[in-house]
Amino acid sequence: MIHTPLTGRGGGERQILGLAIELQKIGNEVEIFTSVVNEERCYPDMLKKLTVNVILHPLAGKVSPRLAPRLASTSAPRKSVEEEVKKTSPLRIWMRKILEGQFYTFDLPSMLNLGRKIPKGFDIINNHNYPTEWAAFLAKKRLKVPVVWMCNEPPFWFFLPSYMEGLQKINWPLFEVLDRITVKYIDEIVVLSHIAGDLVRKAYNRPSRVVRSGVDIELFHNASGGDVRKKHGLENDFVLLQVGNLAPHKRQSDSIKALYHLSKNYGNVKLILDGSGPREELMRLSEKLGVRDKVLFLHTTNDEKLAKVYAACDVCVFPSQSSWGLAAIEAMAASKPVVVSNKAGVSEIIQIGVNGIIVDHAKPKDITKHVELLINDPKLRKKLGENAYENAKNNLSWEKYARNMEKVFQEAIRGFRGERCNVV
Repeated sequence: MIHTPLTGRGGGERQILGLAIELQKIGNEVEIFTSVVNEERCYPDMLKKLTVNVILHPLAGKVSPRLAPRLASTSAPRKSVEEEVKKTSPLRIWMRKILEGQFYTFDLPSMLNLGRKIPKGFDIINNHNYPTEWAAFLAKKRLKVPVVWMCNEPPFWFFLPSYMEGLQKINWPLFEVLDRITVKYIDEIVVLSHIAGDLVRKAYNRPSRVVRSGVDIELFHNASGGDVRKKHGLENDFVLLQVGNLAPHKRQSDSIKALYHLSKNYGNVKLILDGSGPREELMRLSEKLGVRDKVLFLHTTNDEKLAKVYAACDVCVFPSQSSWGLAAIEAMAASKPVVVSNKAGVSEIIQIGVNGIIVDHAKPKDITKHVELLINDPKLRKKLGENAYENAKNNLSWEKYARNMEKVFQEAIRGFRGERCNVV
């Protein structure tokens, strides 16, 4: 299995680690290859159960931390490196953008080095997240084995205008030529939703297969949120929750705007935003709208604690445009009603009014309207939460995900070799 740097907590990182662990449980041998690992930040309990091989960028350790922190060591920058980075001059910041911000200088050499050094002895390559398809392409040519790409995040460089602005323009030929060539050598593309599948088809003119990922059902279902409510003074509040990295495309701003509209009629509504990333802009927005005292920023780095955060909320909102939506699935496993964007892949498993609610994308007032409905109808909240849990339990366990992926692997192997063999 190939993944981009495993340096933080995210849906993609959790997915590959959870899948690898479950594949081992059902009798397969699995190794993960990546260019960087941070064993403290990236699900340490999961990493301990797996064989993770680190194949560094060719320049790793050979470049000054001030110039290229990502190449400073085998792990994410430690405090000493971060202190060095603070001293960086504007010129070096600009040079760092050239060195680290371009696919040519960081991602391409890193992925090609991975592809060159993965040893023989595997029956199949399962790469996750772009641009691991570059490493998988080279490894396939060397090892003569099939490739299944778990395309969690479709190739946004074909769709987002920001990838054609400024220095990013020099990357465009890389995508147009190399990326499309490499993907031709992928035997099977797996996506999490039909929304993601449509993007893959537009980018590569390739079909894909939808396989939903898993979630730790019982962990989130059995947690209690009492301690979280007490710690943050939320015992008498109606709590909204959005989990995910703090970034513009995650649209935490929509949740804050919905809170603003709700606060006009409901004084006890609060919003928890749980995730890593810069908070300043979101804090300024909440201050501008007069709801700063109603927004709680958390950064939960432990799954057991995160499960308690889900348990503490009344409704989980997911306004993001996304190929899937792990946070919404975790909330469903916690028996919480979810309000999700119609641009999120997770909306494909939502039956409106049965196991969740779907709202128009980028329309905070639509979130407001449906959350207000849930505030005033406790029976509906309970019904949606219970049905959401049943849906997650029956369809979205790690075991089911692993067995579905195992079938894909076996089919790819048979198609590639013309014979039946075990997946290892």
